[in-house]
Amino acid sequence: MSTTKAEYMDIAKALFAELCGDDFCINLLCDSQSVIYLTKDQMFHERTKHIDIKYHYVSDVVTQGKLKVCKISTHDNPTDMMIKPVFVAKFELCSSLVGIMI
Repeated sequence: MSTTKAEYMDIAKALFAELCGDDFCINLLCDSQSVIYLTKDQMFHERTKHIDIKYHYVSDVVTQGKLKVCKISTHDNPTDMMIKPVFVAKFELCSSLVGIMI
């Protein structure tokens, strides 16, 4: 194993260990009410059975209090400029929200 690979793996392990600590809570903003509900509901529904089980650990992290998923209005969501066609005014607003000056 190369030194670079070993050191990179060590950094990843250290980061993972830090994230698994008890002294933090990540606030995550989401504009999908369905996604927010799914993170809080431990039940697996017919409509979500196609989601790979490995992604359902998110609800465990929410239950542990390490992650809080909050609603953000679609009008205030800066990620829209990356995934949706937007008007110039919306693009300028989103750019300013993430600190990009145009």
